[in-house]
This record gives sequence, C-alpha cells and structure tokens, in this order.
Amino acid sequence: MMMRQLALVLPLALAGLTACGGDGNDGSGDPPARSYTVGLRIEDDQDEYHYRVVGDVPTFQVGDEVTFDTENSGTLVHDLQVVGPDGLARAAADPVPPGASLTVTVRLAESGIYQLNCLVDDHLTVHQMQEFIEVVDT
Repeated sequence: MMMRQLALVLPLALAGLTACGGDGNDGSGDPPARSYTVGLRIEDDQDEYHYRVVGDVPTFQVGDEVTFDTENSGTLVHDLQVVGPDGLARAAADPVPPGASLTVTVRLAESGIYQLNCLVDDHLTVHQMQEFIEVVDT
C-alpha cells in the first residue's frame, strides 16, 4: 500500500463526516494555537474510495485545532476516524449515508503523521480508504 501525505497531495485527498467524537482537547487546557476548518468530500467509484479536499489546506502545525467538515458525496455509507502518530484514535464520527455530512474536530497535539481512516466494512482494508496528514512543529 502506497502512503500518500495530504499535505503534499492536497487536491487528491480527503472528505466526509458529521458530528461525532473528539472534543479536540489535547488535555493541556491551553487554547489552540490556531483553529480552522478543512472541507472534505467523500467519493466512491467502483473500487476506489477517497477523501477529497475542498478548498485550501494550511500547513498543519502542532497545537492547531482542526475541524474536518465532510460531505458524503458517494453512494455508500462512510465514516471518519483520526488516528495520531502514536496509533491512538483521537476523534471519530459515526457512519453517515450518501448525501449526509459529518464534522470531526481534533487537536493536533504532536508532530508526525496522522491517519484519516474509514472504518466501515472493508473500506480501509480492501479499498485503502485512508489519507495521511503531516503535522509539523512550529
């Protein structure tokens, strides 16, 4: 499986969810360095399932609070889970049907590669419905 970094493949990446999981808090009690929204669209076409970026995406930095505002433009049910560099889930949204939207907010508390995964059925394991973002120190 080839790893794609969202920060490098912006037009090709990310989409889809509405309100579930993750309060975005990193446990420090400090306010986020920056807070912004990244638009995503979920697409599925035959065997290819993707998250696609809608609009611009800034450089992801440690301390940022990011809201992934996602629309399921596909024909299948999809969800979104954000996994930190340590392999632990940081935020997740319940599966939504085609035409629905999801929102997931997460605090990017450490540098490294974060995963955006779809855990519905075999979307991750067979269809590689996963994207990566790189979070850098400021």
